[in-house]
Amino acid sequence: MNGHDFLKLAGGLMAMGFYAPMIAEILRSRGAGQSFATWGLWAVLDIVLTLTLWQQHGNYLLSLGFAVGGLALAGVLLIQRQWSWNWFDSTITLLVLASLAVWALSGTRNATLAVTAAVCAAGVPGFIAMLRNPQPSAGKIWAGFTAANLLSFFGGTAMTLEERLVPAAFTVLCGLMMAACWRPAGKKTSATH
Repeated sequence: MNGHDFLKLAGGLMAMGFYAPMIAEILRSRGAGQSFATWGLWAVLDIVLTLTLWQQHGNYLLSLGFAVGGLALAGVLLIQRQWSWNWFDSTITLLVLASLAVWALSGTRNATLAVTAAVCAAGVPGFIAMLRNPQPSAGKIWAGFTAANLLSFFGGTAMTLEERLVPAAFTVLCGLMMAACWRPAGKKTSATH
């Protein structure tokens, strides 16, 4: 195993590992405010992303770590019967279907682009919610995800879409979530800015 492989593996394992505190919190709170549908659909996006990257012999261990962690979290929520469906779940479903259509019609490279964009778009409502109601305790988890993404980014063997796009995009998304978690309380965000 070379240094690049080690960083890819470490990033994927770290991404998966940071689901453990999330699962512990869900068990403690009995899944309050969480939904099997949301996490299950998000895991499907990560699975599709993993498959497209794997088919391209790319940097897929990070998305695999997110997929396994997301499936485990969704499984815990299903066992706890935390099921709901809202506009957000419908949106993620459309993103999953659009990503699958892109994959079927134009191949794995374009599917990688589409799914990466879909995952990032699906993160926007959570980012806005975190800006409105910062949760400093969640900041550590997002910091861990950011570190996992960076490890995977530096594990890439070339500056190509299949090696660097996903960890770069996810680093930005997770870094924004981390910053939103630790935003000082009392600052209001305005819809007009």
